[in-house]
Amino acid sequence: MQTWKLLNEPQETKVGWRKVTQKIFEQPDGKTVEYITYGGVNDQHGAIIALTPDNQVIVAEQFRPGPEMTMQELPGGNIELGEEPRAAVLRELREESGYASDEVEFLGEARKDAYMNATWYFYLARNCQKVSAQSLDEGEFVTVKTISIDELITNAKQGRMSDANAVLMAYDQLMAIKAE
Repeated sequence: MQTWKLLNEPQETKVGWRKVTQKIFEQPDGKTVEYITYGGVNDQHGAIIALTPDNQVIVAEQFRPGPEMTMQELPGGNIELGEEPRAAVLRELREESGYASDEVEFLGEARKDAYMNATWYFYLARNCQKVSAQSLDEGEFVTVKTISIDELITNAKQGRMSDANAVLMAYDQLMAIKAE
């Protein structure tokens, strides 16, 4: 399959606290087609599977307006310009949950959707300890819970979280941790 030719400089528009990006391509048949994608072209985000010393998974429970439901998600969020992904996910972990860890492993990076521009970086942290209170952004409402590894995998399988890619990347490590 050949790559389609991008015909324009992608045009980003901020909508609320999100961005949409317009791109125009020439398809292999010569037709021109416009796509509206989401996120900025160089946006980066990260999330972390954070385990307590007894191997419970720390989740950020939040209402999500897209599916109109409460989801149990991995702590994570935007990586600021110039910020290292590892530092960003550890910052997000502390802000959203009050937990921290020095035992962090990089799982991989992904684009979560065929129409998303952003790159996501995923990590696994072990022996996370509660070190502070939450420090949430305005408009951010997060309830911190701990769940089992099995519950995390079920959430990913059943669409009750937005970071299923991370769970798949960590699956072998999570199964080994369960067997310890």
